[in-house]
Amino acid sequence: MRQISFQTKMEALELYLQGFSTNEIVTKAGISKGAVISILKDAREGNFPRLELRDRIDELHNLSIRLRKEGLDLSQAKLGFSFLKRLLDMDIEPSKVKEWIEFCSEISATPPEGFIPAAMELSQIEKETGRSYAEIASEVKDFASQKDKLISEVGDLEAKEIRAKELKDEIEDSQKEVNGLRAERNNLKSAVSSLDSFLQERAAKLGISRDELQGRFKELVSLEEEIAGKTKERNRLEGELEALGERQEKLSSSIEKASADFEKDVKLVKEMGSELIKIGEMKGKYEKEIESMEWAKRILPFLSDPDKVRDDDFSLASIVVNCLNKWIPTQPKWRFGLVYPSWNEIKTYVYSKRTELG
Repeated sequence: MRQISFQTKMEALELYLQGFSTNEIVTKAGISKGAVISILKDAREGNFPRLELRDRIDELHNLSIRLRKEGLDLSQAKLGFSFLKRLLDMDIEPSKVKEWIEFCSEISATPPEGFIPAAMELSQIEKETGRSYAEIASEVKDFASQKDKLISEVGDLEAKEIRAKELKDEIEDSQKEVNGLRAERNNLKSAVSSLDSFLQERAAKLGISRDELQGRFKELVSLEEEIAGKTKERNRLEGELEALGERQEKLSSSIEKASADFEKDVKLVKEMGSELIKIGEMKGKYEKEIESMEWAKRILPFLSDPDKVRDDDFSLASIVVNCLNKWIPTQPKWRFGLVYPSWNEIKTYVYSKRTELG
């Protein structure tokens, strides 16, 4: 049997403590499965006194397996132990770690996964600047206030810039309008000057003064306006006459049609009168039938099952009694009798008649 070196045995133990199975140790260490089992047995029995493992070897193995399932290794577990010790130093018990993390998440301005890096960065800033968290927070608040103020001022400046641009456009439009009005004024001045020259020449040819010529022009314009007004009035009157003629024709046609319709309406009124009479008769008939149906609606449930119908004021019973009073005189047996029959006699008589009909 090949002798296994102490170093190989330590390597096999280390692999086992890292959570590897027996078969995996065989592959990695290059020894047989029996040798691996023998090495583990020696370790459990304390045959490696310098290691002082004995009863803890399986515990360490199970711990390694659990770490591997969680995707961790011993170095990361060591970091976790350091973190746990730090929490215990801060009087944070393991049962309250979840509550402490939730508290940190609530007070953190960043998502929970970014809290630790943010805290570390804050610690580095405090070391570099020599300022406390309160001083940095105060300075940040001041900067934030200044930032908001600057943003507000920038917004005001942007609004003023937009308004200035609008005013500039308005000024340019107004300037264009002013230039147009000046050109129009110059054209009017030129036209007035030409008109004055024309009037001067015309007055000289007619041998009259310019003022007199202007007066005649005004009279001529007034006459033209009056002629235009008269012409407009004449056209209006002609239109009204034409409309009156059309209206007269329509009225004549309407009168003829109304005369024919009147005769039809008279005939229709007579027919409707007879129909209304028939409807009135039918209405009376239907009202009686409805009254009978309403009466039947009340009395039939009582006759069918009187125990299930309330008759506190005995109105339904009175109706039945009245019906019997009307029915008895119509029967041959009691038609001329003076003695009112008993209820047993009425039942006997009804049963006998039903037997005859059956």
